[in-house]
Amino acid sequence: MESAPVDQAGTLALARGSRRLLAKVGADVVRLTAPTDTDVLKYLVHEDGFLRVPVLVLGDLLVRGFTEDLYREALASERRS
Repeated sequence: MESAPVDQAGTLALARGSRRLLAKVGADVVRLTAPTDTDVLKYLVHEDGFLRVPVLVLGDLLVRGFTEDLYREALASERRS
């Protein structure tokens, strides 16, 4: 990410086709169905305008942040889809 930073347009392109979003926000996890561009920018793009968090794309699921529990939830969800 440091050598090729992802800006807002790149983040929206990455999120295109996502119908679900799991986002680690502090100690909480936000779960959204049908995230909007506004949601994607709010949860993925840092104040400087760039993507600065780990992002996992699994089919139509977009995951922001990393914890073992979050990835377990994401992977279990993808298996059920």
